[in-house]
Amino acid sequence: MKAIISAACAAVVLLSGCVNNSAVLKTDKHGKVSQVILERSTGSVASDENLKHVLISSFYARVSDPRPSWTYRQPMVLIKHPTVESYLRKDKSQLD
Repeated sequence: MKAIISAACAAVVLLSGCVNNSAVLKTDKHGKVSQVILERSTGSVASDENLKHVLISSFYARVSDPRPSWTYRQPMVLIKHPTVESYLRKDKSQLD
């Protein structure tokens, strides 16, 4: 019964689109994050860098002793908010 309920919950999460993005964090031989790869970009370089910083901070809060030379995958929900760059693109298109 528990297996059926957990499978149903997993299907709801996957079909609803809640987990629509993920990040891959790779550690070096000392166990420190050496690389962060976003599956999908936010469309803004500044937002991507901010997101990577938040991912690294939250990674160390969750994983107290990361394994050396290991790859971690973190699912996340990407909510796109308007950025300054998107407003600048809108202004340029209105001027033309």
